[in-house]
Amino acid sequence: MGISDLKSKSRLRFRAVFFAIMATGVLSAAVYWFNFKIQMFVTPSSEGFQFYVLIILLLSTFYFTAVFLVCEILPGKEKSRWLTGFIVFFAIIFRLCLIAPEPVVLSKDVYRYIWDGRVQQSGINPYLHPPGGEELKHLRDEKIFPNINRKDSPTLYPAGAQVFFRMFHFLVGDSVTGFKALMVFFDISSLLVLTGLLRIWGFNSARLIIYAWNPLVIFEIAYSGHLEGIMVFLMIAALYLHATQKKMAAVIMLALSAAVKLYPALLLVAFLNRGDRLKGIVAFSATIILLYAPFIGAGTKVSGFLPVYLKNPYESFNTGLKYLLMRLFPGLDYHVLSWLFIASLAIAGLAVFFKDKNTLQTTRYGYILTGCLMILMPASLHPWYVIMVIPFLVIYPNPAWLIFTGTVNLSYLKYTSPQGIMPIWVLLVEYLPLFVILTTGSIIGRYRHRRQPILPVPAVTTER
Repeated sequence: MGISDLKSKSRLRFRAVFFAIMATGVLSAAVYWFNFKIQMFVTPSSEGFQFYVLIILLLSTFYFTAVFLVCEILPGKEKSRWLTGFIVFFAIIFRLCLIAPEPVVLSKDVYRYIWDGRVQQSGINPYLHPPGGEELKHLRDEKIFPNINRKDSPTLYPAGAQVFFRMFHFLVGDSVTGFKALMVFFDISSLLVLTGLLRIWGFNSARLIIYAWNPLVIFEIAYSGHLEGIMVFLMIAALYLHATQKKMAAVIMLALSAAVKLYPALLLVAFLNRGDRLKGIVAFSATIILLYAPFIGAGTKVSGFLPVYLKNPYESFNTGLKYLLMRLFPGLDYHVLSWLFIASLAIAGLAVFFKDKNTLQTTRYGYILTGCLMILMPASLHPWYVIMVIPFLVIYPNPAWLIFTGTVNLSYLKYTSPQGIMPIWVLLVEYLPLFVILTTGSIIGRYRHRRQPILPVPAVTTER
């Protein structure tokens, strides 16, 4: 067979796989559109949760197929920029289909975001009074207030989130659709920054599909309007700035991400090396303090509902490892176990802190720490929390975490049980594949590393 025949065969193979990828995109778009059209017939009930779990699992099947075709079937040299263009195009279509539907069935958090923005626009510190307090009675309405969770509790969200809530309320008012559209804007911006990060490391940009088409990302940001839309964008931007040697700017961007939701603060240790540790800690802390300055009038109340959220066992949701340990050792105190998990995360963070890292290793350690956070989550692990690990999978694809982004949606079935208790089989289906694949993968990886000779590290510009 001649060279021309091989090239012709390779082109035919590429076209076949490309059309297969596009077919999964078209099928996924139809499902997202279908969901949009029948929203009016779905009520916020147990039937609604079951319906959406089925839809997400179906979309996850299409998603896993597309990711496998891009990452495993198409050789690196045969991938093209216009394939990435199609991936981004469908990613935008998927998100647009989910912006408009109301009321939001899966989570009511978006209504609290809008409420906190409304409170600030009225000149009131959001940390001072719960929505059900008499002081805020004049702000209540028939659309936003009835849908707020924990009406008798102060806000849970940090100062960075509050700043965005006020900005968003100024822009779109009480519009749930408008708020979700702004979240989608940040989410699409994440796609662009991820594309730049892939090019810096020499990975093919088509791997963007791992984040761009992930149903968990799309539903939780475009449909439910969760804060991960902003938080993840700022986190990815911090990784990009660090990769381009703008290290202090990266630390400040990471601080902004942590001020929206606290979890990215764990990644600070991966950004710091000998010589810039003190400067980085000061820049990070100063950014957080400046964001909290407008709310300092709340005094000790500025922590909001967060201390109760971390200590109260009734706030626990879908914590697989914690649940397993408490079943194996019934005498374990929930609060003590939470602090043990936090201490374990702190030890992992210290181990990374004292290492000198290059820019790619910063991303790798960030990925490892984020994975540890998901497993050792001290309070709750709601499905949308898992979005934080997905950008790292674009660089380090891992079947355990990819599968978990699909199975974690089963946790919504807790709300369909008569007693509101998580079914045991749900926890097994979620966490058993995650723990087994992570463990076996680690063992196999160590064995291969010992068996293989040490080879030169390829240049980061190599196409992968």
